[in-house]
Amino acid sequence: MDNDRMFKPLKIALASYDRKELRVQKHYLEEEGAPISCTCFLSGERLFRCLQQDHSFDVAILCNEMEDMTGLEFMEHIRALEQRPVLLLFNEARRNNESALCMETEEGIFCIEQADLKSLLRELYRMPGQQGQKLERQCHALYDSWGLQQPDVNCGYLTCAVGVVFGNSQKMAIRKEILQAVGQQYNVSVSAVDSGIRRMIDQLEAAPNEAWSTFKQENGFAGDKLTTGKLIYAVKNQLRRQKEP
Repeated sequence: MDNDRMFKPLKIALASYDRKELRVQKHYLEEEGAPISCTCFLSGERLFRCLQQDHSFDVAILCNEMEDMTGLEFMEHIRALEQRPVLLLFNEARRNNESALCMETEEGIFCIEQADLKSLLRELYRMPGQQGQKLERQCHALYDSWGLQQPDVNCGYLTCAVGVVFGNSQKMAIRKEILQAVGQQYNVSVSAVDSGIRRMIDQLEAAPNEAWSTFKQENGFAGDKLTTGKLIYAVKNQLRRQKEP
């Protein structure tokens, strides 16, 4: 299977009256996240019509008031849709809508506590049924291409580790930050996580197929054995390079 067809980007609608704000957020999310495709909207009415006619967006992010309606007015519109994307209230959109606080528990509506882009990206990975599951499917497709049998706990460790490093533009400490977070998720030790991922590498190296060899070559490790940390970041980079056909 063509690798490009295994990975589909998360489709996000960004809404604000502020063109500069939209440009900055679009650039950050598409550069720092897993495959993400952002479309910017200045008009709430235009965004609502798109959602009525085409259910192609996974998430709608209200960054601010829009040119023709407030965030609260848009939320009233979107409630009428039978099928709607997850709605995130971010930055000024949260602060400007006092009623947003009472809507935090409403299904499909989330409020970002901190008004920074790193928090926004992190929230995308925490949303039930959205980016976390999408990332998991992308990782599973990659593991399938390598010939690994699933479900497998070691594959789960690696997927969780890749999820930890997404949304962080800076390099993270492998054991103290990444593997520790995975261990807390699975209730196992850091050593158990490290050993599990290394066993997975040993299995792949013992009988490498074409997809595994190509993966190593594309990430600059042809002829070398990957370490746990290098594999985590190689998978992250592989997913970020994927484009929708």
